[in-house]
Amino acid sequence: MSAKLLYLAPRGRKDIMTAVSFLCTRVQQPNVEDWEKLSRVLRCLKSTKEFFLTIFVDDITQMYSYVDSAHMAHHDLKGHTSGFICFKNGAFAAKSKKQRLNSNSSCEADLIGTGEYLKQITWARNFMIAQGYEMKPTIIFQDNESTIKLINNGRRSSSSKTRHIDNKYFYIHGKIIDGEIKTSFKPTDEMWADGLSKSLQGNRLVLFRNQVLNANIEN
Repeated sequence: MSAKLLYLAPRGRKDIMTAVSFLCTRVQQPNVEDWEKLSRVLRCLKSTKEFFLTIFVDDITQMYSYVDSAHMAHHDLKGHTSGFICFKNGAFAAKSKKQRLNSNSSCEADLIGTGEYLKQITWARNFMIAQGYEMKPTIIFQDNESTIKLINNGRRSSSSKTRHIDNKYFYIHGKIIDGEIKTSFKPTDEMWADGLSKSLQGNRLVLFRNQVLNANIEN
């Protein structure tokens, strides 16, 4: 059943990707609580069958990406990367995945997550260029100002707390220099990738669904 949800989530129901991602880490050693979580996801899908993904395009040459990470989100204290790409509303590509290594801070987790998700952003940008579009720099939204400084300035903004970070996670700084991407700050309340790294409730969940599915959901 988890495999079926893993097929559905990234294609039409990106709002359940967080739950599916965490369930997939429990496939080999599931317990009663995991079964209850799976049942809740199935009940949610049954009660929201009318929800579906649509993509709204404001400017075909301008892509936006929301990227966020949850620090020490898993039982082994590893972080969780989340992100999606859109033209305005409605995500056409999204990711919710456990990070492969431990991090020392939320800033480091965000830098690792952005570096990992950059592959998806670069692929989407190159695909659009191959179709003949002259793409503007992709805008990456982040809610961590320290991470934004590390992305924009590279090692120049590195301190004793971040100098140990592997160089491969500063690859994104080269994309800034090449003019392929730009960073922009988003407050946490408007960081919609939050819904792909942690569970949301109430109005925050409704707003997240409206953004990622381009839906007009009221409750």
